[in-house]
Amino acid sequence: MITKKDIKFLELIDKMEPGALCLRANIAAVVVKNNRVLFKHTNDWHCQYPCNKIGCIRNRRHIKSGEKREICYGMCAEQWIIAQAVKKGVSLKNATLYCTKHPCRICSSLIAESGIARVVYQEGYPEVLPHFDILRDSNVKVERGPQTTFKSKKIAKSHTI
Repeated sequence: MITKKDIKFLELIDKMEPGALCLRANIAAVVVKNNRVLFKHTNDWHCQYPCNKIGCIRNRRHIKSGEKREICYGMCAEQWIIAQAVKKGVSLKNATLYCTKHPCRICSSLIAESGIARVVYQEGYPEVLPHFDILRDSNVKVERGPQTTFKSKKIAKSHTI
């Protein structure tokens, strides 16, 4: 069940979402433990390969959402958060991840292995496979939360990555 505390964190990601650097998708995420924000990030690229200078390879090659992620220089917001936690030695066990889109399959696998116990997302992701739901099968509680009044009115770069 979505609570007032959940809404507070959903408002935070709605404020962050327009700042995503990814040329393909505006997505934001925050991980919370004991009502404290541990890490937050948006979709972004590696500083060695700035997509704003080299262009989006996947857009140039007309690659559909969810396909050939391995050629992308970007990382999902959830991946950035998990990488930050690893670098700083912070456990995500029993944390809650809030994200503007349902995590992709790659992020779902990382979330399941990281110990995150709950995911609250706002919008669906078209490539979720109901028969192979790693989050469900790993006992990660998944809930859909509402968009808040802080949701950006700007047109998203893309509906997915």
